[in-house]
Amino acid sequence: MKTTSNFKNLALGLSFALTAVLAQAQTGKVWVTINQAQNIPSIANGVLSSANASFNQVIQSLNITSVQKAMPAARSSKLQNVFEVSCNCNEVDLYTALVNNVNAVSAVEYAPAYLTLDTPNDYTTSFTSDYALDLINAQGAWDLTHGNPNFIIAISDQNFYDSHEELAGKVTYYDATNTATRTHGTAVAILAAGNTNNGIGKSAIGFDSKLGLYRMNYNDMLVASYAGAKVINLSWTSGCTFNQYAQDAINEAYNNGSFLIASAGNGTTCGGADNLVYPAAYANVFSVTSVGPFNNHERTIGNSATTHQHNNTVDLSAPGYDVAISSASGWYLTNSGTSFAAPQVTGTVALMLAVNPCLSQANIEYILKASSFNIDNINPLYAGKLGAGRLDAAAAVLMAQNWSSISVTASTSVTCEPNSGQIQLNVNGTAPFTAVWDNGQTGLALDNLAGGTYQVTITDAAGCSTDTTITVANVTPVVFDATVTNVTCNGLANGAIDLAITQGAVQSIVWDINNATTEDVTNLSAGYYRVTLTDANGCISYGSFTVTQPETITAYITTTQADANTTAALDLQVIGGTPLYTFNWSNAINTEDQTNVAAGFYSVTVTDANGCTATTDATVEQYIAVDTTNNNGGGNNGTAGVEENTSIDMNIYPNPASENATISWNNEVNTLQIINAQGQVIAQENVTNTNSFQVTDLATGSYFVQLSNNSNTTTKKLIIQ
Repeated sequence: MKTTSNFKNLALGLSFALTAVLAQAQTGKVWVTINQAQNIPSIANGVLSSANASFNQVIQSLNITSVQKAMPAARSSKLQNVFEVSCNCNEVDLYTALVNNVNAVSAVEYAPAYLTLDTPNDYTTSFTSDYALDLINAQGAWDLTHGNPNFIIAISDQNFYDSHEELAGKVTYYDATNTATRTHGTAVAILAAGNTNNGIGKSAIGFDSKLGLYRMNYNDMLVASYAGAKVINLSWTSGCTFNQYAQDAINEAYNNGSFLIASAGNGTTCGGADNLVYPAAYANVFSVTSVGPFNNHERTIGNSATTHQHNNTVDLSAPGYDVAISSASGWYLTNSGTSFAAPQVTGTVALMLAVNPCLSQANIEYILKASSFNIDNINPLYAGKLGAGRLDAAAAVLMAQNWSSISVTASTSVTCEPNSGQIQLNVNGTAPFTAVWDNGQTGLALDNLAGGTYQVTITDAAGCSTDTTITVANVTPVVFDATVTNVTCNGLANGAIDLAITQGAVQSIVWDINNATTEDVTNLSAGYYRVTLTDANGCISYGSFTVTQPETITAYITTTQADANTTAALDLQVIGGTPLYTFNWSNAINTEDQTNVAAGFYSVTVTDANGCTATTDATVEQYIAVDTTNNNGGGNNGTAGVEENTSIDMNIYPNPASENATISWNNEVNTLQIINAQGQVIAQENVTNTNSFQVTDLATGSYFVQLSNNSNTTTKKLIIQ
């Protein structure tokens, strides 16, 4: 199946028993342990009752009819306390009520369903053999379950003969206004869950499951999904190219909890057996292709032109060549097509959900693939294109029966003081969860526990539950100190943690740093580190440490050049690092700032107390004197000989800047240039008749801003962080 990252658990769905169909649909049986004799129900005056109030309430509300020893011949005290509780009610409701509401019972389990290893009486009625059912080990699956009569398989197809002898009594939904051809859909539906053991026709893998028969389109697929269908068969194609609308419909049905199974294509479909066919090739659809009676993908072995579809979107193979089908009442024949392979997988999924209704879509896909029979070595030309293997229904149903849909992990800790134990459960299932402990407490976390063993029953929102046991140690504490050496320079990995055990005998040390097991760890970058210490008695202690680092050391220079002055001042500012700082200028000056600096290029390396360095530079422009005398003779209202002030006083703020910066000046300026660290002019603006400019959208780095008029040019550095 081509799936998205998230898998949605299947809800419990319609009420039905987990036992095989030979048990009555509304007869529920579970096994429980009753340790206190006074709580065992008995019959008085024709009424079954218990001295335990919670048990008595469930007896009445669910019509419990008997509570008897499950194994009276057993000699162990444990098995002598196991009782079979029977009711005229839904078995899942009985299980849930006893787990959640009755404190007189524990270790609730579904009762076994005893079946003979029979073969349906119609297995070879119309055919001398049914190789498809033999090949997928159908009878082995039926030894475990015949399916659940309350489980509905949805078949989306052309149309159906709903009154066919193999469909009579099976159909829960059918659109009688449908006038499309009936033969194809009839054959598909019968293969999935046609009447079996009825003395006529043929057997079907889905056996006692019911059928919802829907039209062949994506809308009816959604109708089936919202009607509660947990598995939907799509033995048709909607085209040979991807369609987002169709994918969205598929996703909606999948996210609603439906497992979608589609036929991969019949070789000539979409122009060739290697090509993709939709809906089988969509994400969240389980694609099925064909094999023959010898697990052969080529119908005629040795003839590559006789294959059905094979490509990397195929998930599984199933019998699809010369399969025994029935297309109309009284008409039994063999035919080929992946349309007939897919419903065999669909019917198998119904059996899987009958023995374990808590399976998620991800569980179903995994089990189908993991339990399949690998056929790549039999079909080397198509290896990797036939899915995980050939369907094995018996193996899939058995794996489903033993599958726990709730996974539980537990973390325990103690401080090695009396009653200091803690348990934290992490549960994977359908939230929310309830947890009932054997000490009477509830919840996923317990604390203030004495050393010992604790048993818990966890139930999820779908009514699925599991039991687990957790042991809390009762041991002596471990005490330790630690010396943390922080990183000297931002970005380095020279930190360390020196651990010193001051009390207790530590047997193992495990860090979360590549699972290091040494007492001390070195070459650490800044971050959070955790260590787990276990002593000889199993007492676990944890340590958490933070290795820090200084801020990145950053330096920048502000150049100030006075009017009519051929020298300038360099004002160095340093941010970050670890004081105190030392300074090494390119002109051999070691002070932080400089004055009376001549025109030229200056760089400085700043070194902090840890030896971390930062380098920056500045350029002092050559001062150009301006002729301020009136050499034109005309004068200027009598101001001849007066020096005109044309120097530029530039201000940049903020500096450093994170996004935008404003450049302002105090005199007439004609041109503004922004120059990057490589000396390239990346912006040039005419700024006549204005005294400010807004800088935006500069990448992180160092820049020079240069302002010019007819007489002077001044430059300052701008830092974008």
